[in-house]
Amino acid sequence: ERENIIVPYLNSHPSFQPGIVRGRGTDWWTRPRTYSIAYFFGISNSKMRNSPRVWRRRFFEEVQNSWPAKLGGMPYAIRVMDRGNKPPSRFFTNVYEDSLFCPTLPGDTPPQKRFFDVMLMGCIPVVLAFETDSNRTSWHQPGGQAVINSLPWAKGSNSIDPSHEIDYRSFVVEVKGGVENVRPTIEAMMANYTEVRRRQLALMSYAPYFAYGMGEDSHRHPDAFSKILESVRFYLDGLRVAGATGGNVNETYSRIW
Repeated sequence: ERENIIVPYLNSHPSFQPGIVRGRGTDWWTRPRTYSIAYFFGISNSKMRNSPRVWRRRFFEEVQNSWPAKLGGMPYAIRVMDRGNKPPSRFFTNVYEDSLFCPTLPGDTPPQKRFFDVMLMGCIPVVLAFETDSNRTSWHQPGGQAVINSLPWAKGSNSIDPSHEIDYRSFVVEVKGGVENVRPTIEAMMANYTEVRRRQLALMSYAPYFAYGMGEDSHRHPDAFSKILESVRFYLDGLRVAGATGGNVNETYSRIW
């Protein structure tokens, strides 16, 4: 039974306003890039020593020990960021926008702000896929929170009208078997231009729903906020159905939510 509405992280940067995101045409989303992969990340969190961030460290070790200078004939930008020594945010944006793939490996919690940011920058997210105790898939850790319970409006979550759900797997690259499989998975993807383009176009169709209209852009385009209101309406409709049929509200809610 779901008790919360999952929403995207807020990024108020002007370039991420729904009107701008929707105004980017096919040529922008499928344009040539400089980098195959971009990933700037922190490894440790002193307040959460058992954090799944350990996968980031393993990934960086894999890159240092096994990766060639280029991936699919293109350079990559992968760097561990020291606290207090980070480049300006515009630097990150420029590199992510100029990259095909952006790993969003496990952080302290299942959803990450980075996951939504890179999508708004036009970069295809790359995640590690783990099995959960319920035979579903988690992008956080083994036995962790299932995708349908950790991302907003995910396909199969019944958190919104099913016709308005987001099919994350239509654009996100899932890597199974651990960090050593990131490289072969990306190399295989890069060898199939048609598949890369298909994922970029799928991302283009969903990206505006991860943006929040603010200021002059408020309430002008379907965005994250309008999607939240759809979720609330879907929930209230379920309550009305339960009340009209004399059913148990909680049971009805758990079936449709």
